[in-house]
Amino acid sequence: MKFIKIILFFLILSACNFGPKPDKTVELIIELQDKSLKEQQIHETVETFKRRLQKITSQYEVVSLNTTKIQITAATHYESDRFKKYILNPGKLEFYEVYKKKDIVPFLMEVNELAKNDDSAIEPLFELIKGGTNPAMPNLLSVVAKDTTRINKFLSIKAAESKLPVKRRYVKFLWGIQEKGTGYFPLYALRQNNQNQAALHGDVVVNAFTRYNELNIPVISMQMNEEGSEKWADLTERAFQQRSNIAIVLNDQVYSAPGVISGPIQGGRSEISGDFTVEQTQDFANILMSGEIPKLKVLSFNVEEIK
Repeated sequence: MKFIKIILFFLILSACNFGPKPDKTVELIIELQDKSLKEQQIHETVETFKRRLQKITSQYEVVSLNTTKIQITAATHYESDRFKKYILNPGKLEFYEVYKKKDIVPFLMEVNELAKNDDSAIEPLFELIKGGTNPAMPNLLSVVAKDTTRINKFLSIKAAESKLPVKRRYVKFLWGIQEKGTGYFPLYALRQNNQNQAALHGDVVVNAFTRYNELNIPVISMQMNEEGSEKWADLTERAFQQRSNIAIVLNDQVYSAPGVISGPIQGGRSEISGDFTVEQTQDFANILMSGEIPKLKVLSFNVEEIK
């Protein structure tokens, strides 16, 4: 009798963990874009999807249809758009050192000169800048949304790369999230290692959860493993000594680039801040805990209400 009560208790507890009762069934078929993925990598992708679904529902199925296609079926209370964004989010988390403006501005001046050959504007690149030129800020510049594509084009001019100093050839330019108030998008110059990789990756995160910061704003708090904690301490120590910043990048977009003002950060603690709702921080935390997924294409997405 006691054993039955324990089973019932865990069944009730499990049912309560996922919030409201599911009101719809979602079925989608995806195709992995990288055809060279090995069987083990496809298996790992299937397991990643399962871990994500386990966070929000107890009723799901993930099936590998062939070497590139995966079918996902789940009962959920999530709105369709939220579910789609949740399940398809790449979950790619990276940490980079940020170059200071003085290191990159000479390069931007060269790019501006090169762009004059193909543009009628007097200052092709500089005329697009709307903000972000404060030397104390970590971003290089800020522009309106429609001009981000033009900036990208200027930065990719073939002759531009040779204008970078050799020791800064491993720079990676990424846009940040839209600035509150101005609506502009900031551009950052990030330092890659000699393998063109970030200083630290999301696979070192062992726990992620929602918390409220000192301004009562929801953020994603993260805890790293021992290896990640050591690298994070080294990374933050360099930033402290050089009075530079560290970019926290999710899916190739800079969400924050804080400075380090009180010495190296021990214990592997970090956080992602932005204009998040509580639901978004919860979803992002679950995604980070579940792992990264490769590039994919949605072949079908169907929703059926549960009557």
